[in-house]
This record gives sequence, C-alpha cells and structure tokens, in this order.
Amino acid sequence: MSEDDNQLPVKRYLVDMSACKHSRQLNKTSEELHLAESDIVDFSSCLNPTGDPFMFKGSSLDIENLRDIAAAQLKQYPDNRYIELRSAAAHFLGKGIIYNNIIPGNGSCELLRLILECTVKEGDQVIVPVPCPIEYYRSCRIFGAVTQEIELNEMFQLPKRTIEKAKVIILSNPNNPTGKLVSREELSQLASKCAEHQTLLIVDESVIELSDPCQSVADLATGNDHLIVIRSIVNTFALPGIRFSYGIASHAMAELLNSARLSWNIGAVTEAVAKAILNLEGGPDSRYLEESRKFIIKEREYIVERLSSLYGFRPLESSANYILVDMDGHFMDSEKFVKCFETHGILIRDCSDICKGEKRYIRLSVRSREEFEKLIGKLDDVYAESSREAAREKLEETIEHPEKTEAGRGTCSYYPCHFQGQDCTFCFCPFYACEDERTGGFWIDSATGGKVWSCEKCTLMHQPKIAKKVLDVLMEDGDTDENIRKAWKEVITSLI
Repeated sequence: MSEDDNQLPVKRYLVDMSACKHSRQLNKTSEELHLAESDIVDFSSCLNPTGDPFMFKGSSLDIENLRDIAAAQLKQYPDNRYIELRSAAAHFLGKGIIYNNIIPGNGSCELLRLILECTVKEGDQVIVPVPCPIEYYRSCRIFGAVTQEIELNEMFQLPKRTIEKAKVIILSNPNNPTGKLVSREELSQLASKCAEHQTLLIVDESVIELSDPCQSVADLATGNDHLIVIRSIVNTFALPGIRFSYGIASHAMAELLNSARLSWNIGAVTEAVAKAILNLEGGPDSRYLEESRKFIIKEREYIVERLSSLYGFRPLESSANYILVDMDGHFMDSEKFVKCFETHGILIRDCSDICKGEKRYIRLSVRSREEFEKLIGKLDDVYAESSREAAREKLEETIEHPEKTEAGRGTCSYYPCHFQGQDCTFCFCPFYACEDERTGGFWIDSATGGKVWSCEKCTLMHQPKIAKKVLDVLMEDGDTDENIRKAWKEVITSLI
C-alpha cells in the first residue's frame, strides 16, 4: 500500500511498516516441523548458554517461593514507583548508583521507545551503527526520526559537526551482531562529546555482563544528562519470558522518564523474579556470572576454531556470547543456509536484514559443545539436500526445455572433467545421492567429520545413450519423483 492509498488514521511514515521479525519462535517451529520444543536447538537467540540462575548449582534462588510471592500480589495493582525493584537494580550495579537513577522497563525495546518518545520529533536525526539491531530503525521510524548509518569502526571518530546535527546516537556494547566490545575509555570520550553538543547518547549494554562488565559506562550516566545506559536480565540470565530491562540515567533524566513511562509497565511475576535476580550475591561478579563468562570464552574459541577450518566460513572476532559469521565464500547464501538448517530443527539467525541486505552473514549464539557438534554434524545432510534441490531445479528446466540442453566441452563450468563424446543433458545427476557403489560412486570422509557421497568415478550419466534413455522416462507424464524412481529401475539398474 502506498502513502497515496493510505486511508488509516495513522502517521504517514508508518505506512507499509511490517511486524518485526526476531529469532524464530520455538513453538511455531515446533508446530511446523512436528518436533518437540526440547528437540529444537536455538542458535538464533543470544541467551546465557549456562542456563538460568535457578538451575545453577549452589544457587540460593527458589523459584517456588518466588511464585508464591508473586501469586500473593496478583489481586492488587503494583506500586508503580517500583522502589524495591529499582533499588535492587541499583544495588546490582553498585558504584554509587541509587534507585533514583533507575528507569524500569518491560524489555529493552520498551525502554528505547520511551526514551525516543521523550526526546525526538519528526525529522530529527538519529545516528545508528552499521550493523545494529533492526529495532533501532523501527523505534526511530515510529516517531518520524531519520536514521543516519555510520560504520561501526567510525562511530568513535565522529566530527563535531556530525554530532551536533544528531539529536540522538544509539549503539550497543558489545555490538549486536558483531560482538565487538568498545572500551569504557572510548565510550566515555564519546559521552563527553555528546554532552558538549547536547546530543543524547544511548548505550545498550544488554549483554555486557556476559562479556566484560568492567567496560560498562552505567555509572557515568548518573552525572551526565546526555547519557542513558540500558541493561537487561533477559539475555544475561537466560530468562526471555521475564521481560525486564532497566535504564540508568541522571536523577533529573530518570525522574522525567519515570513520569512519562506507562504507569504499571511491570507485572507482579516479573517484579518478583527480577528483584531476586538483581539481589544475587556478588552482582556482576557473582559466581554464576563469572562461570558463565568463562564458559562463553572457552566455547566461543572452540566454535571459531572449528568454523575457520571449514570452507566458506569466516567467523569474526567477538567478545560476546554470539559470533557473526561471514559466508561470502560459501556456495549457499545466508538465507538459504538458515532455511535448510531450520528443517532439521536447528535455528540460526540470518543477518541480511541488519547487514544492508547482504545475504552473507549469519549469527550463531554460543551454546554447549554438544549442541554445536549437532549443528556441525548436520552440515553434510544440508549440503546433500541443497545439491538435490539444485539438481531438481535443473532437471525440471531440462524436461521443460530439452532443446536447450546441448553443451560443449568449452562452454560448461565443470570442464575439464569431461571426456570426448560426453553428454551434457544433466548438469546434476537426478539420482544423487544414489548410494549404490556399483555405479562407481563411493563414500568419502567429510571435512565436518562425517561421510559424504562422491560421484567422482561414476560415468553413467555422462554417456549420451544412457542420458537420452533417462530423459525419455523423465519427460513422461506423471510425478517427477515417481519418474526418477522409474528411470533408475528401468535404465540404471540394468546397467549395474
């Protein structure tokens, strides 16, 4: 629908806006694949791979007790000041931060929208790094702000004029999806420049506790009216069902945002769980988070080393609990790769929507060694299925236009594997993978550790008379798959 066709009473710049797509939902994938949710491995969401703190060995947290506390509060409105919850967040952070600096939010997206709602108007310029979460763009669009994209490595060398023209600068640390961690010193310098030019800097630190909390600038926000830091318990504590994030700002800024936020934006269950989590002994240095960081470093290094040894994968350096992988040298683009793995119950984040439409990047969250090996173990299956799919497309084209199948030795991309008099009707064998060694095909060791079927020594489909007989059967009326089985039985079986 174009703006001219819009008859809805909404802002003109919201026309054609579609629902945001994040990582795949487990229940939807489970229904589509007829798999139990427990059988699906989700590499698309960036949760703490060690699990939630209620499952942590030696944890003093009692989920049953929290349920009872929350149940007792269900019949009354929450105290919308959320003083105990804000105090718990301040206690978790330490460094002189108090509850008056805390803004509670129902997830990071709600906080981001609240901040932009209070600060930008239509036409205002907001600087975002490339790449960055799609929600940054969407939140700006809702309020009519114009996003200016700056390469991530250039964000900290912005000229004064660029900062002056911007109303807001938004960035995540570590960056999502690259995992690049910016030092506290660099962010502090940028925050000072923004304050000097009255430009608001929003730093999204949603997963910094899983990286290096020493690089946080949360405490600097208390004395800077132009700096707001966002923290979250969702990813850090592997609790995506508990929608709680919180902002850290100066007293004056926090007071304004708390006045503007939705009055009862945090429910009783979320409040009870969030308070317990934020009162965890040791805060960012708790044994739970320290062991989580050690696990992430160890498994991240393993994933990078393993992927780097496979053709077509180039994992980028990361300091987070996720890794951006460049597939530019791979024979499949990121979109197809993700879809192929999804049919096997393995979810991966395609980053084409946040990487300028380039279908070359995927993001993998760090998970257990066993789960990652399950992903690697499926590579051969995915490659075989992709080859069969490509073969089917070529085959259908051949059947529909047999007059276009003639090719010479010098015109085919597979030359010089050809021999004199070879038939070029089929670019891909319609029987792959036949797994019948009588054809000359055989199993070889795969780079991923499994086995893959090789047709290197099979010449059956290269011979003109055989190819002609197979094609005649395939062109008969009927289902293509049934005709393939018939051609194998009537033509190939008699030869082997």
